[in-house]
Amino acid sequence: MKKITALLVSIALLFTFAASVQAEAKPVTVWIGDEQLQLEESQQPIIEKGTTLVPAEPLLEELDFSFSWDQQEQVVTGTKEGLNLSIQMDNPVALVNEEEQQLLAVPRLVKGNAYIPLRFVSEAAGYEVSWSSENRAVSLEVKEPSQGFLWKAENAGNTVYLLGSIHVANEAMYPLRPEILEAYEASDYLVVEADITNGNVETNQKLVAEISTYKDGTTLKDHVSEEAYKKVEEILKENGLEPNVLDSFEPWSVSSTLDYFTMLKSGYDTSIGIDAYFLKQAGESGLPVLELESIESQLQIFDNFSEDLQEEMLLTSIESYYAEDSSLDQLTETWVTGNEEELLALTSETTMNEELYKTLLKDRNIQMVEKINGYLNGQEKKAYFVVVGAAHMLGEDGLVKLLEQKGFTVTRL
Repeated sequence: MKKITALLVSIALLFTFAASVQAEAKPVTVWIGDEQLQLEESQQPIIEKGTTLVPAEPLLEELDFSFSWDQQEQVVTGTKEGLNLSIQMDNPVALVNEEEQQLLAVPRLVKGNAYIPLRFVSEAAGYEVSWSSENRAVSLEVKEPSQGFLWKAENAGNTVYLLGSIHVANEAMYPLRPEILEAYEASDYLVVEADITNGNVETNQKLVAEISTYKDGTTLKDHVSEEAYKKVEEILKENGLEPNVLDSFEPWSVSSTLDYFTMLKSGYDTSIGIDAYFLKQAGESGLPVLELESIESQLQIFDNFSEDLQEEMLLTSIESYYAEDSSLDQLTETWVTGNEEELLALTSETTMNEELYKTLLKDRNIQMVEKINGYLNGQEKKAYFVVVGAAHMLGEDGLVKLLEQKGFTVTRL
């Protein structure tokens, strides 16, 4: 029996090893859509730490990049349509449009060829990457662009593009469809709710502190329930902060902080929100930026909320923080697919609280439309790319309806 057992173990080990050798012997292939990336015998892909490395030149050229190689610095550069990649051999950090990005595997020279991480390059170029272990094949598929919510109105030689924005985003929201980018490129002005790039960070922080903190000697504990306060303490400690660090702040401001923690947990980022994206583009190209509101006016809106509404906001933020599913995922899916029906349904939820709806949407929409009306009736004959929260767009009090009531034809693009 022992001999049989030993034999079975030996066979198992032998065939496991043999299967492994056979699998490793099968070359890795790279597919871009239905076309296989053609590589010379000396340029076959290699796998390190679960990451596929491929020769830089054939990959970049197949993905329509302009390829260049700096022998002295040993740097590969790929450029196309506003996307610039810089990858240095033996450096675990690459640059995407001058921004650093950590690599999962270090680029290196192999038999005189510069090998770079396939996934890094492909995802930067807007492809979705998948791996078939059975076929030992990497597949690159063109990622479908986000539809978003874009409208257009024209009058007297002036054009207004209305883009419904989401202020926080993840990578799933990019790339944007060409019509959105073309509308931006055709515009003479970028218009946002508030220019978050205007002014220095320290000044804005002082403004937030001035408006959102108590001045009468009371603290957060005096204005919310004991249960809500304890939950805030727990969340702050969970995020490495002192439990009383927000005691001087009003509930709406604390609610905003908790929403920020929820956003980070869910993989979202304000720096790649739709409005932030276009503000960055405008900053790089020098496109003038106009505001429909301002950071200060937006802070004042929240500061003027009733205590009941502020506590309700705080409780909702606490609930969202502990929720298993992020509501941001649903909002992102709605934006990516450009589903008006779902957007209207999400907007309608705001009407459940009369004060919130009137203050955040109805009243602000009226003021925004007056400025947009001015753009459409201006003497300059210019094009304006207006980026505001998507919730402002639809419904009886939405920007689209209000503009139509003023006699403009508003067309969904």
